[in-house]
Amino acid sequence: MNYIKFLFVLLLFMTSCNKDYNTVGVDLIDNKPFNTNIEEVPVFVKMNKIPPYIANAISTFQLGIYEDNIYGKSKVSFLSQLSFDTPNAVFGIFSPTDEINGMEDNIAAIPELETIKDVFLDIPFFTNVDDDDNDGVINLYDVDSEDPYSDSDGDGVSDADESNAGQDPLNPDTDGDGILDGDDTDSINPNAGATLYELDSLMGNSDAKFKLKVSELDYFLRPFDPENNFETYQKYYSSNSIPDNFSGTVLFDEEIEINSKELVFYKEDDPETEEDDESEIVKERLTPRIRVSLDKDFFQSKILDKEGSDDLANAENFKLFFKGIIIDAYDFSDPLLMILNFSEAEIRIVYDYQKYDKNDTDDDTSDDVIESTEDEYKLNLNGIKLNSFKYDLYPAEIITAISDTINNAGLVYLKGGEGIMAEIELFKDDNGNDLLEEIRKKEWLVNEASLSIYINKDMLSSSGGIIEPSRLYLYDIDNKAPLIDYFVDNSAGPKEYQNKIVHGGSIELDEDKNGLMYKIRISEHIKNVIRKDSTNTKLGLVVSSDISNTINVEVETKDLMTFIPNSTAINPLGTVLIGPSPSAEYYEKRMKLDLYYTKLNN
Repeated sequence: MNYIKFLFVLLLFMTSCNKDYNTVGVDLIDNKPFNTNIEEVPVFVKMNKIPPYIANAISTFQLGIYEDNIYGKSKVSFLSQLSFDTPNAVFGIFSPTDEINGMEDNIAAIPELETIKDVFLDIPFFTNVDDDDNDGVINLYDVDSEDPYSDSDGDGVSDADESNAGQDPLNPDTDGDGILDGDDTDSINPNAGATLYELDSLMGNSDAKFKLKVSELDYFLRPFDPENNFETYQKYYSSNSIPDNFSGTVLFDEEIEINSKELVFYKEDDPETEEDDESEIVKERLTPRIRVSLDKDFFQSKILDKEGSDDLANAENFKLFFKGIIIDAYDFSDPLLMILNFSEAEIRIVYDYQKYDKNDTDDDTSDDVIESTEDEYKLNLNGIKLNSFKYDLYPAEIITAISDTINNAGLVYLKGGEGIMAEIELFKDDNGNDLLEEIRKKEWLVNEASLSIYINKDMLSSSGGIIEPSRLYLYDIDNKAPLIDYFVDNSAGPKEYQNKIVHGGSIELDEDKNGLMYKIRISEHIKNVIRKDSTNTKLGLVVSSDISNTINVEVETKDLMTFIPNSTAINPLGTVLIGPSPSAEYYEKRMKLDLYYTKLNN
């Protein structure tokens, strides 16, 4: 009986405790200690013309003509010093002294009569072989680059299966015997080992025909500045006129067009091996490139005939003797700008020489012969390299806009190269009032901050359209560095230059695949500014070709601008943005800083 009473009392106690607990919980949930909101903060923008930059301080070079209907035409030439791999080069086997005087106990030391056979200038294209589904067909030619079992040539066999079987997934009849690959039980690929490439970094009509002119450079590109006692490097600006004034002997001047296929070279057939045809064996494969034949007589006298001379004794002598080459492209059927792989460009000198062959019988001279033998010598496009640019004048309305340093911009013009950059002041309205202290007093907790930048689609479409830059780059002008958000963002894109996805700046497209806007998240920078951990410095906004490249290039000093980002210098593209103070029709898309914050309820 006492045990039953104990259980009843315990149950009553537990019930009363649960009731009190639930009541307290309800009161806590009804209490709202904070709320969140968004504030549109004004910004002030003006533009600056980018002065010529130091052209020999960059590593990516252009050639050709770029043209759009907003900024006009730009033309670019390329010039470079040359270098060789080894000093005191010996062509053939023996030095000129040994050829003339002979060598004791060596009847093979004969006059070799080195003679130019061919001279080629090779300039490789930048290429890619992106194959997202790994089916052996690059994205450019893949009917469905996300499905390895798609059938790009329509022969009933998937791309992946054909690649694995050694067949050509882009040819329904790989061996050309009239039987489709799906039904062919004995198909041999005559192009096994071939690689298809997509040419990269071509802007304009890649089918355009144009003339390519290669000339001897008649100007010594000195490495050090005599005006500074040769203690600093010589600066060559992008506005230099060297190609116009110092072009020497013309080495090539003909019309060419681009070929996107790899270059394949085969061995020569050996008549002594009747059962084998060496001419079907691949000797060398080269990536797609511009390849032209240069003047053979020039290189005979300039290189081969100088064997053993002081002119080829060392690199310094050689650069004084053969100062370099100038490459110019003109008379385009359609505008075309090429960013080429000049770091791997070379001049290949193919020559014949006479060789004494003992036929492996040193003691028997009766079967000795003198035969013509082929060899090769290379000159590299190393040393000082630079571009030389010529630009059309901008239209009057653009010149007026970038000259206005008083009023907040309604339109923001951006252009790479010797183009236009924007200077942004955050927390500043149209009247020049600084709103930062007012925002600091509100004691907001910033969750996110982003700069919203819309493209003026109407202006771009009415001009006939342009190639829009894929990315904008925002940086700290005073400290010549990216913002902190750049450094804390470790997000990765498909390629290195597409990284920093959270920080942003990548173009966002509309439903018609045209540019709509750019958004750049600068949350950490804004938090630091509001907390007074950082100075509210002026920010630079430019077009960019590579977000991973944060190196700066010095410019020809003009007012307070002393540098531009390297990725801007090598980017020819431009765009037009809606500024922070546009006309009424664009007001809803004005450039502004969107501030997402939390406010504590005291």
